[in-house]
Amino acid sequence: MKKEFLKLIIIIVFSAVLFYFVNTMTPLPSQSSGNGNPAILLMFILAPLFCYLVILWLNLFRDMNINLLILVIVMIVIAIHWVIGFYYQISSFMKYKKLLQDVYQEEMGFVDYEYIDQITDFFSIHMNSQYFNLNTYLMFLTMSIFISILIMIKQKSFKSS
Repeated sequence: MKKEFLKLIIIIVFSAVLFYFVNTMTPLPSQSSGNGNPAILLMFILAPLFCYLVILWLNLFRDMNINLLILVIVMIVIAIHWVIGFYYQISSFMKYKKLLQDVYQEEMGFVDYEYIDQITDFFSIHMNSQYFNLNTYLMFLTMSIFISILIMIKQKSFKSS
């Protein structure tokens, strides 16, 4: 169990470093973004890490022999966290888009809404800080916990009351 726990800590820290690194790759609103978004390559590393996190959480929770009621409470808390997290992300995106419009207005004297829409596209390097921040990192972790609990419940590998 100690090896599993150590692996879990290492992956949690490594994921945090990846999220932070991608976040720092966001150019300032007044800067040009260059050619493409190199952070997209780092995003692909997170998928296998996420799967491995689910497996590690699953093993850890099975070893702890947790009661079903506790698992359900944790899932409810995670669901509440997601609702708040998604609301925060949407609000943050709207504020960021407004900031870009204000900077563009200040720099150019007018707002090019088509350009603002282009740089707030999903794959734009200007959006890295919107997708890779503390909130999305915590959502990444809690989703892995949520899925591992779902698997435990489906497999009935929890302590019965």
